[in-house]
Amino acid sequence: MSYLPRDERRTELLHAAVRVLERDGLAAVTSRAVATEAGVSPGLVHHRFTSTSELAAEAWRAYVDRERAAYEHETPTPGRASVDAFFAPFAAGDRTELARWADAWRHAQSDALFAGAFAESYRGLERSLAARIPGTGDRTAAASRLLLIAFGLAGAQRIDPDLVPGPAARMSAAIDRELAAP
Repeated sequence: MSYLPRDERRTELLHAAVRVLERDGLAAVTSRAVATEAGVSPGLVHHRFTSTSELAAEAWRAYVDRERAAYEHETPTPGRASVDAFFAPFAAGDRTELARWADAWRHAQSDALFAGAFAESYRGLERSLAARIPGTGDRTAAASRLLLIAFGLAGAQRIDPDLVPGPAARMSAAIDRELAAP
């Protein structure tokens, strides 16, 4: 382990936490797992983050910010293609990505610190999606409805993949309804 200034070490640990989150899920973001990923002692993680909740919340923010920035860069204009790109994990049947969001939704209900990070990330997603919904109606409300449907479908898929048949078709139908609304 080499010496890094405080801010650089915290950033390094945060990147390690995001890698753990992506690979193993939110529940795996512990000081021990992050320390192992970064090649440092767990004490160093505790020294830079006051709690596992703070570590998980910061990792979630960093993960969502990165994903949202990529989405915004790839879909600069409103339209069906941009909205479809947002919900691409449904179309691709990517249960990993959907499970990540379902787990975060669940975790936010039991951890107040994480709940703040989740709410912040939700609002950011809502803004990004609303900016890509065509038309002049209440695009923020449409984005919120679509996100809530996606979270519900993701949760159902996490519980039992057969609980709600055809999640991709259901998501596509919800997008159709929102984009057809005046």
